Amino acid sequence: MARNRFLGAFSDLLGDIGRANNASNIYTELAGLSDDNLARRGLTRDGIAGYAYKKAFSK
Repeated sequence: MARNRFLGAFSDLLGDIGRANNASNIYTELAGLSDDNLARRGLTRDGIAGYAYKKAFSK
């Protein structure tokens, strides 16, 4: 039983690491865009981090 909980927690951790990496990639891509290109996507520079987090972590 404890082993299953450990494996489940470890699997969740790996999933979170993958999602965090995805959020980082999204952020990096968007941060390289001009303000005009961000605006075309409905984003502001201040909103990039929140957008990247929501995009990567929403299920």
